[in-house]
Amino acid sequence: MADSFYRAKISHTEKTVEQLYKMQYYVYEKPRMILRALIGFGLVVTAVLSGLPTWGKALLLLVGAWLLVSRDFPAAVRADRALSEREAKLPDMNYSFGQDKVHLSGEGSMDIPYNKLTRLVEDKQYLYLFLNRNSVCMMEKDSVKPADLMAFAKFLEEKTGRKWQAEKSFLSMSIYDIRRAFKDMRAK
Repeated sequence: MADSFYRAKISHTEKTVEQLYKMQYYVYEKPRMILRALIGFGLVVTAVLSGLPTWGKALLLLVGAWLLVSRDFPAAVRADRALSEREAKLPDMNYSFGQDKVHLSGEGSMDIPYNKLTRLVEDKQYLYLFLNRNSVCMMEKDSVKPADLMAFAKFLEEKTGRKWQAEKSFLSMSIYDIRRAFKDMRAK
């Protein structure tokens, strides 16, 4: 694509595939994560405060603790399934950002108009361009060329009409983040 303004890429590894599925889960399944944590917390509190026999308390503590610490377990299962289906043949994806669309190449090639992107999300190492719940483009921040990440982010905001979101860890979420997650769930 000769008229590209920016380029980016990613060479997928098991780690990047796992991170991709985790990010999908964090972006679209926050209410489920919150519910799992609340149920886990409720089971732990019930175990501590109830007069159940020791084996009952142990069972409640076991299940409650597992629900509390395994917030992204469904994402890990999906990532493992995807990796085993691919049999270690992971793609290298290249992205070219033009005037009206993103051109993807790697496992085949396609063009995505900017208005089809529904969310722009970032974490410490990667940028994610979501088309929907099950379709996302992931790229390494370090691979963006020209190497002006701020200008690239602004370029995509202007083209898509969307703002970048930095996904927060579950423990650093505020009440506003939780409210937004449930509002997003109702909007679907």
